[in-house]
Order: sequence, then C-alpha cells, then structure tokens
Amino acid sequence: MKKIKLWVTDIDGTIMNYDGSYTPQMANLIQDIQKKGVKFVLATGRMFMGADFVAKKFNLDTPIICYQGAMVRHNDKVLWCCDVKKNLAIEIIEYLRAKKIHTNVYDDNVLYVEDDDKEIMSAYCDNRGTTYVVIDDFMKLPLNNVSKLLGVINDPNLMQEVKEDLQKKYEGILTIVQSSTCYLEITDIGASKGFALEFLKKYWSLDDDEVLASGDQDNDIELLKHAGIRVCVGDNSKKLAQIAQYQAKDVNSDELVEIVKRFV
Repeated sequence: MKKIKLWVTDIDGTIMNYDGSYTPQMANLIQDIQKKGVKFVLATGRMFMGADFVAKKFNLDTPIICYQGAMVRHNDKVLWCCDVKKNLAIEIIEYLRAKKIHTNVYDDNVLYVEDDDKEIMSAYCDNRGTTYVVIDDFMKLPLNNVSKLLGVINDPNLMQEVKEDLQKKYEGILTIVQSSTCYLEITDIGASKGFALEFLKKYWSLDDDEVLASGDQDNDIELLKHAGIRVCVGDNSKKLAQIAQYQAKDVNSDELVEIVKRFV
C-alpha cells in the first residue's frame, strides 16, 4: 500500500452537518494532514460559492470539485468542466415544471430560481455561504453554461418516481443522482465526482492507492470507485456502503477521523 497523498471528501453529511457544524476533532485533523503535506480536496454537489465558503473555514488552497463533479475550480481558475447541453437543460426544466417541482438552475456560476420559496431556499442557502437570484422565466437565461440542475422533492414516492423516470429516459446522456432525502441532482453524463477525481489524479500524477475518499450518499459512489481507500459515512446509501471498505457511524461520531488517521 502506497502512502496516502490525497484525501478527497464530500462535505454535507460526511465532514459537516447540514447546518454547517463540525467536530473539533475533524477541524484538527484537516489542519494536521495538510501540515503533513497531504492534499485535502472537497468534492461536493454545492456550487463553487458554497464550497469555497467551507474551504475558507479550513484555510484550504486546493482545487474544489463542485456542482456534483461538473467543475474543478481553484480560486478564480476553472481547471475542468462539463456542462449540461442547452437543449437538455430546457427539457429538464420543462419536465420538472410539469411535475410542479421546485427547481434550481446553476448557469454561469449563479444559482437561479423561478419560485422564491423562502422555506426551501433558506434550508438550502443558510449557513452555506450561498446566494441566489430570482427570475420569472428560466428561458430568459442563456443556458449555455449550466453546470447542473437540482429538483427539490420532499415526497419520497415522488422522488423515487422522478429519479427512475429521468434515469431511464436519459440513460447514457445525463447523470441523475439523489444527494439527500430531498435533492435530485442532474448533470451531464461526463460530469461526476469520479471523473473530476480522475482529472485531479492526472493533474497531480497520483495512483488510486494514493487516494482516500469519503462520502455518505449515492452521489459519492463514483468518487469512492476511483480511490484506493473508500469510506462510507452513515447509512444513507446502501449502494455506497457496498463498495466502501470502511464504515463510519455518522458525521458526529469522529469515526471518519480515526479511519483517516490510520492511513495518513
């Protein structure tokens, strides 16, 4: 086993709670591994603004995998990206509209909504360093640089129905993954946390065995598949647990901290 040179991790539900809190042990670990020369990279469904908000908390100066893997960005420089094609973005918007599903559109690094639902947007933006813009019609946007679209679906049955419907309809064209109990993420088929990690491994000339990856949801499956050490946090995703080598109880248990310490 080679020495771990990169720890790449999901944020929400993995190293932080959804309210932005985290344990002192996690904060200390992130600082300690950087002092040891190990690279620490965030890989998240958040837009860059929200991910960078976390990066600044931990004084990080590494690229960020954001938008569910549709972009790798370091400060103001986009290193890699894979956007949803305009015609497909329009189809998804119209589909979600027909289902009366609240939709977030991320176009050219700005989050747009048509429905300014304060409860939904407060839950999404508060404590995440994220802002949004209300527009009366998504079709007024250029839609030329759509990193991803997100549907907020609080009904579990509707979530399953929409997820399966879109996965079947856009198989091999779009990636449709659930990132929490109520968030359904839509990106180009060429965009995933796994593809973004592959980019960084080539960027830094790293092998699989030099990478440790951690996550908690279905959208982290591809991330873990491309790492030598794979850690699942919590029990939100049975599929993720099946491919993981190690299991941490939950985000507050600090079991992830102990697992990472074992290898770094």
